[in-house]
Amino acid sequence: MKKKGFNEIVQRLSDMADSFGFREQFFEMKEGLRTDSVVALKNGRIRLYCLRWSSILVIVGSGGIKTAQTYQKDIALRNIVPELQELDKLISRRQRSGEIEIDHDTGEISGNLIFTSGDLS
Repeated sequence: MKKKGFNEIVQRLSDMADSFGFREQFFEMKEGLRTDSVVALKNGRIRLYCLRWSSILVIVGSGGIKTAQTYQKDIALRNIVPELQELDKLISRRQRSGEIEIDHDTGEISGNLIFTSGDLS
């Protein structure tokens, strides 16, 4: 079942990339804060957390099987959303400073994409 659920999420991402785009309705939008880009793809108890920046740009994070009511109470998942929130801030900061550029037509990201522990706020 776990492998089937994982494969279904991979297929959904592939279909989005090839045909549909990364539309809001494909994601659970309430995983992070209103001010960040954290979303989740769900298939039963399986969660895949991502940063959705637009209908053409999604940065896939990490996930797993949800075993608690919220990700914060789930030992395996509790660090994923905060890490993605931090990455979201870092990318936004570098985009504002011009270190990172995002092509709004293709979703291609270029520039300084190397992040270290020294970059954390």
